[in-house]
Amino acid sequence: MEVDLKQLVHKDQIIKIVPSTEESLRNLGVNTDLDETVQLWFNHLKQHWKTWKKCPATDGHFNSLFQITEDPYTVALVCSVKCEEFKDSKCKTLPYYIIETLAQWAQLNGKTPTDTLKLPAFHISISQRSAQFLKLMINTYHVHTIKEIILPIVQGMIKNDNSKLASQIVIAMKLYDDIPVEDLLFPFILQDKANMIDEYLSECPKQVKPLLLFLDRLLDKNLSVKDYAQKYIEDNKVSHVKYDKIHYKPLGKLVGRLCNKFNIPVESCKNLSKNRTTGGLRYLIHQKYVENNVSSSVWDDLVKDSLQQSGCAQEFIDMLVDYDTNEALKWASHFKIPDNSLPLALKNLSLQEVPPVDENWDQENATHNFYKLPVPQNNIIFIDTAEKFYDVVTTLVNCSILSMDCEWKPSFGAVQSQVALIQIATFDYIYLIDTIILNSKQYTSFWYRFNKSVLDNAEIIKLGFGLEQDLKEIKASVNGLGSIKVKGEGFLDLSLLWKSVINLGLSLPSDSDTGGNSLTSIVQACFGVPVEKSEQCSNWELRPLRQTQINYAAIDAYVLLEIYKYLQKLCLEQHINFEEICNYVMIEKKIKTTKKNKVADRIQASVKDFQRLSKDVKILVESDLSHLLPYLRYCDIDTMATSPTTYWHDTINLALSEDRLILTSKLKLTPTVKYSQNFILDICKCTAVKDQLHKVLSSFNIIVKQSDLLNRCLNCNEKELKILSPNAVMELCKKYGASSNNKVNIRHASDNEEDDAYCDNFLSDSDGDDFCLYQPVNTKTHTAQSNSKVLSESCVTSKGAKIQYISNIQRLSTSGKPATLCENCGKLYWDEDPLLRSVWELISPLIGTSGHSGHSTT
Repeated sequence: MEVDLKQLVHKDQIIKIVPSTEESLRNLGVNTDLDETVQLWFNHLKQHWKTWKKCPATDGHFNSLFQITEDPYTVALVCSVKCEEFKDSKCKTLPYYIIETLAQWAQLNGKTPTDTLKLPAFHISISQRSAQFLKLMINTYHVHTIKEIILPIVQGMIKNDNSKLASQIVIAMKLYDDIPVEDLLFPFILQDKANMIDEYLSECPKQVKPLLLFLDRLLDKNLSVKDYAQKYIEDNKVSHVKYDKIHYKPLGKLVGRLCNKFNIPVESCKNLSKNRTTGGLRYLIHQKYVENNVSSSVWDDLVKDSLQQSGCAQEFIDMLVDYDTNEALKWASHFKIPDNSLPLALKNLSLQEVPPVDENWDQENATHNFYKLPVPQNNIIFIDTAEKFYDVVTTLVNCSILSMDCEWKPSFGAVQSQVALIQIATFDYIYLIDTIILNSKQYTSFWYRFNKSVLDNAEIIKLGFGLEQDLKEIKASVNGLGSIKVKGEGFLDLSLLWKSVINLGLSLPSDSDTGGNSLTSIVQACFGVPVEKSEQCSNWELRPLRQTQINYAAIDAYVLLEIYKYLQKLCLEQHINFEEICNYVMIEKKIKTTKKNKVADRIQASVKDFQRLSKDVKILVESDLSHLLPYLRYCDIDTMATSPTTYWHDTINLALSEDRLILTSKLKLTPTVKYSQNFILDICKCTAVKDQLHKVLSSFNIIVKQSDLLNRCLNCNEKELKILSPNAVMELCKKYGASSNNKVNIRHASDNEEDDAYCDNFLSDSDGDDFCLYQPVNTKTHTAQSNSKVLSESCVTSKGAKIQYISNIQRLSTSGKPATLCENCGKLYWDEDPLLRSVWELISPLIGTSGHSGHSTT
């Protein structure tokens, strides 16, 4: 029966008829018909294989082929194609056995195939899916002798998005010098197929350096990676591209990983080194001028050390000039930057013309309250000799619990710094082990003893913060510790312990700040004060260490013991099994919990049984529900709205990062298991506002009290509200009237510059986890609503915000009533303000309150 193809496909579809494998062989001049004797032999071979697989009986039957035919190469080729398993000819299949046995016979008897079979054998090898069979066929049929025919075929595969097969052929035929590695592997980079890159380079390690040099050229900031990649994608028809990988940062990480895997010095990749250094310097500038975490001595040491090694002085000056013109000019002079290369802000200036900035670091930090070390300075012991090291290990063996930390110089370039200091604290003493002095082969036996007696001793609990990473750094740096364990029994990471006890419901004091998971945040939450971080970015390789460095290193280790004791005490008070949790964290096992209820029961319990005070609730609303913002903010609910172009997964990530509930106009499912579905509430846009608000308050069981009203600005969401007395209101109205002729509109200025892709965490502790890089803030701009009237500089709040348009100002000035002013945005609220009144009239019935609309009249 004939098939009408027109009925099977659409008129606009293209039909491609692919010939069978046997047809392909015939088209290449190979006779695929077996004579009667060979056919009988082949039928018996298939029966033997089905019954016994590879065995002496099967081998004996196969060897009879060489007596019944003069052309075993052709017979083997045709028979392998006729096997049922041909399309996936793995090592334990009949096609593989046929060719493998033929290869063994040919080697023993010195036989070779005819030239006419080499190209057909190649086409047969690439028509199935096994790389092992491909390699076997190419070797057995000597396909490498027709390289000039195969090369154009391989190049065509690359041009048509088939680099996987092309790479297998290159490996099998060893065509490494004939096919540029960047042409072959760049598609894998675009498709994020790291395993295929590693597989190819493992087969031909000599190609690692050429690939790294190619990738490093793409990391040149003067070259557009996206433009290069887009042209390559179009020219080579690359599909399934992961566009998020076509950036400097992921490419830089790939280069760094390959250097590490194949033991290539990272400093040989010049652009990667330069980009990493620039990112590190930007972080250093941020720490000094935004976070105020870098003292002058630390700053000078690191700038000199990093710029002398990297040659990035020009880039450093360009970044620094936005923060401190005088400092930028000082370093430009120090590194002798030519005048014609100076940023515009520095040209025609000299150090004498720019007034020096008095940092007053010591005085400034003296006013801050930081965590203080509770042990005397004499109990901080520096270990820098073999005798001291031996004694301290002897002492530590008798401890049941100790804490560990280590420090290294910030890595401002491609080369990772070595561990310079290991701190070990007990409840009485803190030992600072100088690995700069003790890290040599003559001390290997001491480190071996330290490992066996302390690190590998499960009876001693070793506390740490980011402990596994610290131990990996120690393992890679210290002679004699190359085989240490980095996790398991005896190693307790406080960052994991903290998350576990919090997730199990540990209640902290009401004034604790749990805003982050860095060590500084946890110390703040436990003890009410942060850790002083001015030495965080120190050059720990310099000797002697400053006293401030010694104190910082001692505190970083000792505070871990204090956190451990604090959590242990709280768990005991709240009847939480602390020891069990510690054991589970050490062995990386999930903590036992009670039997889970059904999903519906859990949702009902979390929604109905858990009451939320409005001041403790944070909500994220989709843009089409933004009309709810003033109502929710009036109830003291921290409320933000997404933009119309925000993707749903970005909305989820924002809500997750800021612990917000979500309001949506159409029910959507959460794309992540980390964000519970019952935190998302759908509200119909067509429903009345009153009903929408009632659904929000009742569904999330939010309790709103009279005292909660108007604690937050309805306009900007901030809590910078100030109650003005009647006299203050009258004075404000006079100023407003006097400046009413000076109305201007100021447009919001935004900066969308992308942060540098190489601001990686190069610090020797985990406090970089909360880091976020900001551009310098321009304090001369203020945001205003497009329909607001903003007054002149003479009528501003204490924070410099201009007073926004006041309705019924004449009535307000003579009313003798107080009002509420937002210091952040300049919005004024009083009883007859139209926005406030409409909000109050709708909210008050929902929460059962009566009286006035806000604090200004209570």
